[in-house]
Amino acid sequence: MQEVMFSWQHVVNGNGVALSVTGMSIVFVALMLVSLYIAMLPKLASLFDKIIPPAVHHCGEEAPPAPSGPVEAEIVAAAVAYLHKNKS
Repeated sequence: MQEVMFSWQHVVNGNGVALSVTGMSIVFVALMLVSLYIAMLPKLASLFDKIIPPAVHHCGEEAPPAPSGPVEAEIVAAAVAYLHKNKS
């Protein structure tokens, strides 16, 4: 069985240092671009609001009145209370 020997010379010979520095630089630049995009997002949103105004939803009528009867949650609560009271 061959013994595995680690040496920094093998890394240098294989351009490992240059490759790792290049990779770290690419990741750093990408993270900086993401950070700048997030920081500029509120300004971009206000700019886009000027260009494309937000949609206004008007149907020309008033909102329908709220139902005057019991709401669904009250009906469910009453049914559960009835079943709990009359369980055998």
